[in-house]
Parts: sequence; structure tokens; C-alpha cells
Amino acid sequence: MEASDVADAEASSPEAGGNAPSSAAKDSNTLVASFAPGDACSFPERFTRIQMFSPPRQMQRWGDKQILPHINWGDLFFDLFYVAAAYNLSYIILNSPSREGVLYFVGLMGPIMWHWFLRVFFDSRFALGDDILHRAFEVLQLCFLATVVTHIRPVDVMRSSAYPDMFAYSLGMCCLVVCNILRFLEIKFFVVGEKAAKISANRDIVSQMVQCVIYLAAAIVSGTRFYGNDGYDGNEGGHRRARVASIGQDDISCSGITAMLASQCGIEHRLLAETSGYAGKSDINITDIPVWLCLGGWLWSTIFDVAMVIFLPGNGEHKKITVPMNIDYAIHRYGEWIMLLLGESILSILISETGTSLRYFITFYCAIISVVLLQYLHYRSQPHHADEHALRRNKNSGVLFFIMIQVYSIALVAVGVSYKMILYELFYEEKSNDSRRLLVWMKETASRLLAGQDAPKYSLAERQGRVAHFFCGSLAVAWVCLDLMILSHNGIKASLHRCECEVTRKVSKSAIFFCVLRVALVVFIATLSQYVTDPLRITVIGMVAIIAQVCTRFIGDMVIKEPEKENSNDRKHWPNVTEARSEPGEKAETGHV
Repeated sequence: MEASDVADAEASSPEAGGNAPSSAAKDSNTLVASFAPGDACSFPERFTRIQMFSPPRQMQRWGDKQILPHINWGDLFFDLFYVAAAYNLSYIILNSPSREGVLYFVGLMGPIMWHWFLRVFFDSRFALGDDILHRAFEVLQLCFLATVVTHIRPVDVMRSSAYPDMFAYSLGMCCLVVCNILRFLEIKFFVVGEKAAKISANRDIVSQMVQCVIYLAAAIVSGTRFYGNDGYDGNEGGHRRARVASIGQDDISCSGITAMLASQCGIEHRLLAETSGYAGKSDINITDIPVWLCLGGWLWSTIFDVAMVIFLPGNGEHKKITVPMNIDYAIHRYGEWIMLLLGESILSILISETGTSLRYFITFYCAIISVVLLQYLHYRSQPHHADEHALRRNKNSGVLFFIMIQVYSIALVAVGVSYKMILYELFYEEKSNDSRRLLVWMKETASRLLAGQDAPKYSLAERQGRVAHFFCGSLAVAWVCLDLMILSHNGIKASLHRCECEVTRKVSKSAIFFCVLRVALVVFIATLSQYVTDPLRITVIGMVAIIAQVCTRFIGDMVIKEPEKENSNDRKHWPNVTEARSEPGEKAETGHV
């Protein structure tokens, strides 16, 4: 996170005179070829001839009136890779609902999530030219990103020396960080803008270089283990396809299915032990050092940038060393990011084994309704304008928002995969009642194990308990993060002021009631898995709790009046409503349509 991301709050807020040019802006030299007279924002111009290279340009100065750029289709295309990343990450928890699963889930999601946020921070401050070099560089970055995404695999694969996925993931992240360093070097030497842009690029380069060293260390450790494995055969490639093909295509007997599943899960099986030298390779040289390094790289970047923001100089001096970000653009991108993660929840629910029992369909539709309401709850709680956002208020609010949205993102993905695990539990329950259908299903879904999905490793009670813990814990964390993000937008003083009675100026009883009710809902859902583990019951109760949260938010906003702000009407209706707005033209005035 660039230091200016939250520092923009103190200098650009209306209270600080953000609409008027700052002293730093007045004293700075006129920007050469960057800001034409009267320009509020600088964008790359469309050229009629092909350009090999055009320098990046600073988007806005301190004190400028910011304008939301037009939709960039490249950003939406970039997000498609993260749809696949979120889906692959969900399978880590699905296959290993354990502490190791949480470690790999967070350790692999954190770095790739940081890359998305870093791109938003960059694009909200600088505009790249429409030239061949930048387009080719973007294609290269997407190739590295695709490498990272495709090698996000279950825990047993990522931690084993028999598979190259941890090495490929770490090396891909290292290459992505190198690309980021090259981008900031370009800002340092070629940017058309203020001197502060070059100074801020130095800090970003330092942060990215340390991160690059950490990911390189993870790649070296995992690569050494993989290529130094005595049992590794370059022609074998770690693939399982040949072992599955060795089992007769028409063999759905118990012995054939058992042998196939044992082969896929790395279980030592008598019939395979002598014929396959690969059966025990997944259990050798297991270490979690690479994923710990990846987790450390993400935490380093977060801590470094938070520290840079906290220790920024005051009295407007930070404007000399930072570049303001376009808050409206960041809000727009954050909204797309959360929609992407909610989309993963929908994918997890829809792309799963389908059952035919009443219990399955009740759970299925309760899960769909719950995600729809979570979507409403989020966008109902977030501001739609820069002046209402935490990044514009002050640096402390911006830091809190930045940390919470990362934890919130992880929790949302965990909620989505929890619904998938719940549906699988009901599917297993239904199939277990029909042994013949179970054998056919095992034959049909054997190909899924090629992607690393293992058979259930836990007993029924233990497995359902773990699923319940993940569901309740992730949902509670998501609610807490959402409330803290609301607090970062409104501020503590403004929130307390809302709870006061307009006549007596004392805290109203209704405000206390709604605050206690929201806290009680969080505590209730956090502890629900301690006494309810049945998949159907926990899904229905979770849906009821989400409905209660939505009602609490809706009624609370009616009872507890919110301070009037410009464009505050946008938050008084369902966030998915598109209002019809127009201005009368010449034809309308003459009565023609």
C-alpha cells in the first residue's frame, strides 16, 4: 500500500481544504507535459500512429478535483484470473479442513491478493501509455499470474517434494514482483509528474525488493526439494493420469475403485505397492518452509506500508513525498474485488455434486439466499463517494480499512468454500444410502482426483464438525471486519454522535439495543458450531442470522439517523438499484420525445 493511499485523507478532505490547491501544489514547479491548464486528471492520449513507448503520467496532484476514469476493460480482464485463483484456493480448504489447510490457504492467497491491491494502488496514481511496450509487458505479467494461479493446489500436493507446484507458485510470484519493480523503476526515471512521484517510487522499490528476495528463497527451497528428490523422474512429471488409466475403464468393482482411490490419495495399497514406485513419494521430505516464506512476504509488504503511512510527516509535509490516489477509482475497484469473491461463493455452490434429497435442496437454496444477502449487506455498508470513504478521512482510518479488507476478503472465500463442503456432506450422506450409486459416482468422479482432490480423510462426525467450525468462524470474521470497515468510514466520534438522542443528547436506548443485538449475532454465529454440526441445520440457522443482520442494519439506519451528507440518498435504498436520471433537452422542451 502506497503511503499516499491513506494520507490523501488528511489533505483532500473538505475539512482540510482538499478542494483548494495545497501549499505544496502551489510551491511545486509546473508539470511538464503532464497537466494542461484546466485539466483535473491526466490520461494517456489516443495516438493515430503506433508508438513503441510513451512515459507514464501522474493522474492528479494534491488539491485537484478528482474525476472517476472510464471503465478499463483491461482491469476486468485482469480480474478473471482472480476468479480462477479464488476457486483454486477454495479447494485447499475443501481437501484439508485443518490447521495445515488454513496455513496454505492464507499463505497462498495473501501474496496473490497483494498483487491485485498493488495494481489498484498503482493505477489510481499513474496512467500508462497506449504503446507496444506497455501492452507487451502487460501480457508478460498475465502469463506470470496465470502460472501462479494454475499451480495453486491442495495441501498434499503443495507440500510434497514429488510435485513442482510449490516451486512454480513461488517462482511465479517472484517474477510478478520483478515486474512490479520494473514498473516503479519506470516511474522513477520516466514519469511525467511531480518530484514526489519519484520519491514514492523509491519506497515502493525497497518494499518490492525485499518481497522478491523472500519469494526467491521460497522458490529455491521448494525447487531444491523437487529437483533434488532421488525418486524424481523428469519423464514422469508427477502426473497421476497413467495410474488411473492402468485401471480398466469398465472396472467399477470394489477392488478396482479401492485401488484407484488408494493410488490417487497416496495410500499404500498392496496391489500397487510392488508395481508403482511412486506410491509413497508424496510422503517424503515434507516441509512447510516455502509456504511460511510466502506468508512472510505478504505480511512484510502489509507491515511495511502500514508503517510508512503511520510515520508520515504532518502539517502537509507528506505531500512533498507522496502522490495522491484517485479515491473514486479505488472505491470502484474495491467493489469489483468483493463482487469477484462473492462470485467465487456462487461458483462453489453451483459447481458441486448435485443431490436429489429434500435436505440437499433446502441447503442449496439457503446457501444461495445467504450469499445474495451477504452481497447486499456489504454494498449497503460501504460508501459510494470519496468524501465518505476511510481513505479520505485520515491516515489511521485508511490503515484500519486496508487491513480489514484483506482479512475480510480471506473470510469471504472461506465462507464460499464452507457452503461447498456442506453440500458435499449432504451428497455423501445421500450416496452412502445407495452402495451401487456410490460405486458409479466414484468411477465418474475419479477424474476429479487428478486435480489433487482426495477422498474424505476424517470420520463423519469429525468432518462435519470441521465444516461447521470453518463456516461459523469465517462468517463471524467477515461480520467483524465489515463492522470495523464501517467504523473506519464513519469514525468513532461520528458513530457515537449517531447514538445520541437529538433532544436529551444522551445515548438512546434504541441505539444501545441495536449495538448489543449486532454484537450478540456475531457471538452467536461464532459459537454456533460448538453445539450444531448438522449441515442442514447450520445452513438454515446461518441464513436466519444473516437475515437478522440485514434487518438490523436496515432498521437501525431508520431509527438511528445518519448525518446528512452530499449524495447520502444513495445509501437509503437497495444498493443494486439503478436510478433513472436525465436532463431535459431541446426536444423535451418542445414536447417531442
